Amino acid sequence: MTCQVLLFGAGVGYVPDFVFQSRVFWLLLAVVIAGILLYQQLIFHRKKKSMTSHHQQGGAKILYSNNGRSGHVWYRSREAEFAMYFEFSGGDCIASINIPGLEEWQKHTGLPLSQRDEVLDFIGQQVVKDQTTDGKGSFKVEGGWLNIMKNEKFNE
Repeated sequence: MTCQVLLFGAGVGYVPDFVFQSRVFWLLLAVVIAGILLYQQLIFHRKKKSMTSHHQQGGAKILYSNNGRSGHVWYRSREAEFAMYFEFSGGDCIASINIPGLEEWQKHTGLPLSQRDEVLDFIGQQVVKDQTTDGKGSFKVEGGWLNIMKNEKFNE
């Protein structure tokens, strides 16, 4: 009888050859692999389900993924898909979304710079509608941030 040496974890195990020749071993290995794949699909499905989606005319939509006090605002349309980091704020400012600057806009979003104001306006309006009480709020681009406000104070 010969044995094979397997390295795993912090130790070494000796497995006799007949184990590898056993149909039961290979069947159990296949079941374990199938279980791992199904578990990964379940986790992926739950994560995808946790992203809330809000559709808008023209095929563009906004999605949100939260990680405690921060997360990402996702913009998806036929032309582009990109994420922007956000953090919850305090006072009249509900959240601040980090937006790509003029230099990085096309590289980050895949959209031409000529569409930047239109896309940011869409994102701001949709986030205010989705994330403020009864859609009562405002937004303003300040530096590299799109700030979401809980009152009309900053509307232009």
